[in-house]
Amino acid sequence: MSLHTTRNLKIHQPENFEFDSIPDSHSWDDIHDHPSVEPIGPDAIPVIDLNDPKLIAKIGKACEEWGIFIISNHGIESELLNRLCSQMLRLFALPAEVKLKVAKTEGNDAGYGGAPVSHFFPKFSWSEGFAIVGSPVDHAKKLWPDDYSSFCEIIEEYNKAINSLGCRLIHAMLLSLGVSEEELCQTPIGDSSKVKTAMHLNSYPACTNPDWVLGLPPHTDSAYVAILYQNGVPGLQVLRCKDDISPTRWVTVPAVPNTFVVNIGDLLHVLSNGRFHNVLHRVTISKINRLSCACFFGPQADVKVGPLSKLAGLEQSPLYRPVTWPGLKKIRSVLHDKALQAIKIDSNYIEG
Repeated sequence: MSLHTTRNLKIHQPENFEFDSIPDSHSWDDIHDHPSVEPIGPDAIPVIDLNDPKLIAKIGKACEEWGIFIISNHGIESELLNRLCSQMLRLFALPAEVKLKVAKTEGNDAGYGGAPVSHFFPKFSWSEGFAIVGSPVDHAKKLWPDDYSSFCEIIEEYNKAINSLGCRLIHAMLLSLGVSEEELCQTPIGDSSKVKTAMHLNSYPACTNPDWVLGLPPHTDSAYVAILYQNGVPGLQVLRCKDDISPTRWVTVPAVPNTFVVNIGDLLHVLSNGRFHNVLHRVTISKINRLSCACFFGPQADVKVGPLSKLAGLEQSPLYRPVTWPGLKKIRSVLHDKALQAIKIDSNYIEG
């Protein structure tokens, strides 16, 4: 397999995943650092019906105890999800030289390439990605000069639907924190005009020996929240720390048909003054090709996010200093999983 470097960003070729044996560049020695378990019994990941009359309480409980949950009855038609899947298959089936025409470049988050966390790890991920920030038209024209409109139309339709769902979920999360309807728009996350989204399409090719490869290494998301659609093939895992029931373990998130996975990111952990759990997660590989689409919701670049004032009052002081999304990403680019520790009130870290 060859690797292309585009302005210091390593890009995988899509025909790369057909090896006689796993090369050292893709072989992860620490995949089995903790046991992997199924989501049953006390490790059952919450599944929440959005029509449940106790929705607010259930979402709040899931955010605090898990940092991840699955939603059903979300209102997005399965037919739209099937069309989205078809376009993802079409995208990742393109020849390497075509996809590399839209490769990510330094300072540009959009385009073809790996996840931003990849450069922290010595091994390569068994995956391909395509990030969309804003309109995909310019990139789509390079990929399909004579037939780009169908891809753009599906992405636009899906983006509109997922944005509506994201606003509904964020609304419920804020209410679960005790924010009133009147106070919603006064928060940086409650005002939808101050929330931006980014979409990441992912392909995790089948592997004949999946026990030694990772689709995505362990990380948290920097955004407020991520909403994930997966094509029925499991692979996402979340870390559950040692408790009275079991030692530290990776819990596999089930791929329940016609549902979405919702996980809490760093900025919502900050906004909630530590009440909501920013979940550490990774992606494992199987012998079946897996597709997913992750949509990330975060603040506009100039919006500073700190603990909500009503959550950082007399009973508990604010735990974190306010930070912008680009500012947090910059700190993460240096400190990776120690970024939130760096913006704690008692930290002496100075962004430089």
